[in-house]
Amino acid sequence: MNQNIKIENTTREQIAEFLPKAIELAVKSYKDFMVETVPKKEFETHHKSAKVAISHIELLIKLAKWADLPDKNVEGDKDAEILAGLMATAEAELNAYQDEEK
Repeated sequence: MNQNIKIENTTREQIAEFLPKAIELAVKSYKDFMVETVPKKEFETHHKSAKVAISHIELLIKLAKWADLPDKNVEGDKDAEILAGLMATAEAELNAYQDEEK
């Protein structure tokens, strides 16, 4: 096997292992953060922090897509199904945030 392909496959496996928990935690943190009551004088800072959280979620989704995850060629893989669900949830949060910004 070509060394570059081996490294890429290893990296992809590491990302696949790390990503579900990272996406789940990022979305949960964002949701928890957004329900906090914020005094008017802190609104701008709170809003900027929300944008950073959304950017983090967006980057995690891009990383998953770059790594071609979840692997659609593996049927019945529970981890792949979990990751697909988490990505759908994260993308829904991004869409809701973008709609809210309009």
